[in-house]
Amino acid sequence: MEQMQAEHAVNDWLNLNQAFNRFFAPYGTVIVAEDAISFSADASKVSTSFTVFSDGRFAATMPLHEVDAKAERLIFNETSNSLRCEGPFGEYTYRIPQQLIGA
Repeated sequence: MEQMQAEHAVNDWLNLNQAFNRFFAPYGTVIVAEDAISFSADASKVSTSFTVFSDGRFAATMPLHEVDAKAERLIFNETSNSLRCEGPFGEYTYRIPQQLIGA
């Protein structure tokens, strides 16, 4: 199976915004601001959100955890419905919850 993957540096803000919107829009609400872009799901399906700021900080919430760190690049993987954040902290992978896929 071919991996549908796109990598974007945080400093490539315009292209990162476009990729973020394409990746998350089918699963909930995407809000674009000058210094941040965020996704939030319909809470009646699952309570989850992901926000990335133009300085590389990102925050993710899931039913059982949350994370707040700083990334240098984000890798969107449409095949696995995941977003990997990489930076000095290491890496974090956010997965679209199954409750949203095909919903």
